[in-house]
Amino acid sequence: MRTIVKSDSPACLSDAKRKGWSWDDFVENDRRGYQCCRQLADSEQGGECAYTEMPLNNQQAVIHLDHFRKKSIYPNLRFDWNNLFAAVKDHRFGADYKDNIVDGKNAGQIYCQVLSPLTSELNAYFHYATNGEIEPKSGLTEDDKNKAEKTIELFNLNEGELVSRRRTMMAQISNYRDLPESDIRDCFVGAGFSSVLDQEISFISMFT
Repeated sequence: MRTIVKSDSPACLSDAKRKGWSWDDFVENDRRGYQCCRQLADSEQGGECAYTEMPLNNQQAVIHLDHFRKKSIYPNLRFDWNNLFAAVKDHRFGADYKDNIVDGKNAGQIYCQVLSPLTSELNAYFHYATNGEIEPKSGLTEDDKNKAEKTIELFNLNEGELVSRRRTMMAQISNYRDLPESDIRDCFVGAGFSSVLDQEISFISMFT
């Protein structure tokens, strides 16, 4: 995960709230508004899933607007732009995995224990091991370490496919270590996992 800076809320969300619509009403009655929100979220997130950093331009992936805090539990937040993120829809990880864990009984406790995509300097919480796994960064306070661990668990960020894709990307970046940073970044435009790219470029810079 990496920190996402949200823009001003689209007017269509305020309009939907004023009309008293449910989320399904909004999706069905204002397709243009929904697509506008999808595109804006995609832009804010640099074309990456808010939770897994998988690329959103993958034609095989199903992309949707996810409510970080579930709208079934927090209906007052269903049109809150700061609660909406573009995410890959897959039961194995990310938004769907989170939604299968959170329910009306444990929601308050869980959301207090995890990091959100709006948390500042999320890169300070996570490290990517050479095998592709994500883990809490060393040196964190016990509280921050627990939040990092809970966040990894909530979104199942060490699911096999995610780990494999990060590991492959790290190996590819290593092959380009002799190139200038700008050229390395150009090689991975649209590939997702920008936090992995940032970390590996930082390592390369330390030894060149």
